[in-house]
Amino acid sequence: MRHGPDVSGGAVSAALSVKQLLVAVALVSAAALILGASQLLIGPNTAASGYLTILFLLSIIRAGSWRARLFSVGWSLAIAALGFAVGGLGLWVTLAAVVFVCLVQAFVTVGETAFLTRSPVNLLAFAALSQTGAELWQAMLGSAIGAGVVVGFAALVKARAHAHDPGTPLVDRIAYGAVTAGGSFLIVFASELLEFPYRDWTLLSFSVILAVGADQRLRRGYLRVLGSVAGVLLAMLASMLPEPIPLILAGLFLVLCVAYVNAGEYALFVLFLTPAILLTAASELSTFALGIYRLEAVLFATLVAVLGGLVMNFLTRRSGGGEVVEAV
Repeated sequence: MRHGPDVSGGAVSAALSVKQLLVAVALVSAAALILGASQLLIGPNTAASGYLTILFLLSIIRAGSWRARLFSVGWSLAIAALGFAVGGLGLWVTLAAVVFVCLVQAFVTVGETAFLTRSPVNLLAFAALSQTGAELWQAMLGSAIGAGVVVGFAALVKARAHAHDPGTPLVDRIAYGAVTAGGSFLIVFASELLEFPYRDWTLLSFSVILAVGADQRLRRGYLRVLGSVAGVLLAMLASMLPEPIPLILAGLFLVLCVAYVNAGEYALFVLFLTPAILLTAASELSTFALGIYRLEAVLFATLVAVLGGLVMNFLTRRSGGGEVVEAV
């Protein structure tokens, strides 16, 4: 069951075309302008919702079909509404929603790529947003604005050419959904129990690592850990520079993130994602302390994902395949 771009082989290439850089600059600039205007004219909750949705839908920019893009947009809005609804209902209701989303996610993958792997992350983010005094209409309007930004750029970018996906055996989808749900439950529950403040980082890393084939999972975990370590060091060096240089560098790192994820270079995407997050995170902690938290999150997520992958492989091998389910 393939859920992501191939990271199993081939050398990492730092080369980017002029077009890839221009597309990344244009996307980041347009998103910043639109979200900035949203914050100024409507409020910070709408801008935050738009930002979350843009991150959620970033990978559909070069999806193979408009059906895939529009379906992903609809799913992102459903996740936002569900997360907002369960935010004030307590831990156990939220955990039930996380499990539900993970199980459904296994059956709504689009083509060969699980564009929606951060569904539980966005669910928790909108649940947290609902506890800040935000109103539902602000969250949904922001999500619609974010989706509009991504869909607009998708219309300007050449889609990837994908071979027809023959479908995935039903047991593979059930195993993926069950392991994703179990791992997500464990991460969220453990984070609450240990009062770990960055569960979303852990959950995102887990989702991304698990959402690839067995032959790629260890490599992707390795790349995410290595990229995070290098990114933390880069963020620490940048934070020592006088203002506003760190903020400018954060913008540059974000542009490179978009460019490299569009180019399919996962290791370099993670390398620049980490300092972009750390340099823009609103926290009383130092950049070094934030970096340590991020490393802890990635290491725990990798452990859970690899163990979950072993369970998933065991379940699928015992079943020996079965009914094939076409991708939604």
